[in-house]
Amino acid sequence: MENEDNQWLNIVNLDKLINFSRKVVYANLGEEYSDASDANFLHLVENMPEEQQEEMNSILSLSEARAIFKPFVRQQRHKKTLNIKTSILESDYDTILRQLSERMISNIVRNLVSRGLVESAFDEEKNDFIFWVKKDH
Repeated sequence: MENEDNQWLNIVNLDKLINFSRKVVYANLGEEYSDASDANFLHLVENMPEEQQEEMNSILSLSEARAIFKPFVRQQRHKKTLNIKTSILESDYDTILRQLSERMISNIVRNLVSRGLVESAFDEEKNDFIFWVKKDH
């Protein structure tokens, strides 16, 4: 059952929302955005330099982000106009942002491991993977 405070958010352009969400998550990982006010942060995100967008694309592709969004998106066709209305629950958007962040971090770590800059192993006691920087780097 849905919480009354949990509203459906109408989406005008899903790809634009997905791309903006990737930018927000990427920017939250960077130091240059950490001291920005909310308004300035949004301005910086919307005007992200091309090299940062390229790095973001290499870390988390638009298609990967779409796959994260997909289970949360609801599309309904209006019976008379046949227009499709796309929406998500407000609380699901928080979940989506968390999942985008987790995937982005996971992809960064995986890249560091594949380049040989970080070592990894499974810790039976912690029942989780552990990572450490190689001593010779």
